[in-house]
Amino acid sequence: MNPATASARRWGYTVLVLLTLAAGAMDAIAFLRLGGVFTANMTGNLILVALAGSEDWQIRTLRSGLACVIFCVGVFAGFAMSGTGRGDGRWPPAVTRLIWADFVLQLVFLVIWTRCGAVPGPALKFVLIALASCAMGLQVAAARRVGIAGISTAFVTGTLTSMVGSLVLREPAEAACHAVIVSALAVGALCSSLLLHLAPAWAGALPPVFLLLALVTVTSRLRDLA
Repeated sequence: MNPATASARRWGYTVLVLLTLAAGAMDAIAFLRLGGVFTANMTGNLILVALAGSEDWQIRTLRSGLACVIFCVGVFAGFAMSGTGRGDGRWPPAVTRLIWADFVLQLVFLVIWTRCGAVPGPALKFVLIALASCAMGLQVAAARRVGIAGISTAFVTGTLTSMVGSLVLREPAEAACHAVIVSALAVGALCSSLLLHLAPAWAGALPPVFLLLALVTVTSRLRDLA
């Protein structure tokens, strides 16, 4: 691997870790305060949609279904915004645009979250689910555009699989990279859940804070390339 490619991979990996922290934090908020749904993990939502007969399954199905549909809209919009160009081969400009769009949606989420005192009503929950799911869809498109094989940020089953595969192939460095991503999702969720107990209004600030750090990282990368 040449030095330019190795440097791009390091920067891209740092951004992916921060995006994963944001996804974990947002999923914890959604599951604990927005009706037991996920805004990043669509596999979980598909299962929830199919749980007919469970307690409050009708409203849960509506929320989970909304999350899936809006997530797909976000992914579609993200790939449309990405275009087909590969930039300068060192840092895709599309990633920066997508993270900014994700950040704006997270800020709107935060404003609504704080205005309702972190206790949204039934109708407002649908609005917040839609905002968060769209943001996560854009994030998935951004992560895919970074282009590090075997790593995703909003759902980590594939990353976990890659980690185990790397262990089997005796590639400890790759396994460690995958393990950090998997851990980041849990750490983000843990931080968010703790804040929901200690200072609920501040929990909504965690995802945009992680995204802001990702944007700072991107800005530093672009400055180095200038």
